[in-house]
Amino acid sequence: MTVPTDRRRLAATPETADEDPLLTHLMTTRVVAITADAPCTTALYLMAATGVRHLPVLDGNRCCGVVFEIDLARFATSACSPLVRANFRVGDLTRPAAPLPVTARRSDAARRMQDEHGDAVLVSDHGRLVGIVTATDLVHSLAGSSGPGDEDPDEEG
Repeated sequence: MTVPTDRRRLAATPETADEDPLLTHLMTTRVVAITADAPCTTALYLMAATGVRHLPVLDGNRCCGVVFEIDLARFATSACSPLVRANFRVGDLTRPAAPLPVTARRSDAARRMQDEHGDAVLVSDHGRLVGIVTATDLVHSLAGSSGPGDEDPDEEG
């Protein structure tokens, strides 16, 4: 007999909450961000200089999404003319990303990544961006690492 599964029901039950930690226990709090009007080349340089693969994109005080390294790399290697490439801004490649609250759990982040076909989610506290959780953070957490403190401080997933 097969039992149907519903992905929305994968969140931890109260008795397994210790096995499904809060995002605050595994998120990276050193968030490197960029503005939507910055040139895409600036985003690539910023990622290379800081060792991150995801940049939250700010439009004023509002976080409007995330730009992923893979999207910037695809853009940088596209066949468009240098003039077109020079005029592209980070906002043109930004993926919408509704942050998860600090009360969300690891399973919530994994489900969001799966649903959005991404490998990072933002974490907010009452509308203020406080962290980012990457697929690498999830793997470290599942492998038994205690979280971002176990990682090289200069590396983000």
